[in-house]
Formats: sequence, structure tokens, C-alpha cells
Amino acid sequence: MGTEQTSRVAKVWLGEDGIARVIHVPGAEVTLADAQETMVAYKKVNEGKRLPLFIDTKTMKSLSRDARHFYAGEEAAECASAAAIIVGTPVSKVLGNFYLGLSNPHLPTRLFSDEDEALAWLKGFAA
Repeated sequence: MGTEQTSRVAKVWLGEDGIARVIHVPGAEVTLADAQETMVAYKKVNEGKRLPLFIDTKTMKSLSRDARHFYAGEEAAECASAAAIIVGTPVSKVLGNFYLGLSNPHLPTRLFSDEDEALAWLKGFAA
């Protein structure tokens, strides 16, 4: 698999468990261009395979509307088998679940506040 990659707003790598990780830098304000750059980094890591994706957003400051739609779209579904999004606060989880209900992502997606629970859920999507 590909080595660790970085974008302006995130570090991306593949864990030994077959789960890809995207960890956002503290204070990241993610735009559509950032989301697209991070997707390119993810594609280098996954080398064309659909892998489960662990996304840590706890320290991210914001995610633009266009970036949210991009991540919920078909391109993400074509290269990831599922996405677990780690949020930092209960309010973030409520708002995130509301958004997921409206955006209808093209791949199985859940929000978690506990990293171990997220990884356990993603293992069901690993090859």
C-alpha cells in the first residue's frame, strides 16, 4: 500500500489493520479544494482499493458546505467501503447526524465519539 501522504489540512495513512486514517490538523478550515487535495492523498494511500476510512475531525475548525457535499458524493463511495467520523463533542455528533440524514452519503457512514468503537465498526468493512 501507499506510504503516508499529507494535504494542507490532513495526514493520511493506512494502518496495519487495513483501515485508512485521515487525521485533520488542529484548527483546519476545510474548503472544497482541501477536500479534493485530501482525496488525492487518500487515493495514493489506498492504491485503487476500496478501504474503510477512519476520519478524525475532533480538532478541525470547520468544513465548508461544498466540502461536505464532495465527501458525501460518488467519488468518495468509489474509493472507500465505509467511513467512521470521529467528532469531539456531543453537539458535533448531533449536528453531524442531522447533516448525514440530509446529505445521504453514497457509502455507509457513522459518527463516533469513541475511536475504538469506530475502528471496531470499520473492521466489518475491511477486506
